[in-house]
Amino acid sequence: MLTRFLIASIILCSCSTARQVETRLYFGQFKLDGGTVSEKEWNDFVAQYVSKVFPEGSTVQNATGNWYDTAQHKLISEPSKVLIAVHKRSVTISRNIDSLMYWYKSIHNQQSVLRVDRKVKANLF
Repeated sequence: MLTRFLIASIILCSCSTARQVETRLYFGQFKLDGGTVSEKEWNDFVAQYVSKVFPEGSTVQNATGNWYDTAQHKLISEPSKVLIAVHKRSVTISRNIDSLMYWYKSIHNQQSVLRVDRKVKANLF
């Protein structure tokens, strides 16, 4: 009886933990023309693009990013947004994330967006 209970507990626990991917996207806020992405512009981008790629939700954190400008030979510090989303791994979602990065760069005159993916075990209680 105890053996059956232990086996059932292991099966139930393993079902509640899903292997997924956590994606972090780092969006700089300085534009190449000298301007800065405003909160309204950022919120519009989230509403029009991010919510379609991550309909289950995402988290945004304010940050300060640093990068070395090879043309000016100095370290640049700029306000940034870090978008965090946990999702199932798929080719389609990966392409959608790449598209999200492309549109941000195009719309807001950016050189790059940093993407970091890592495998995670996600528990939803």
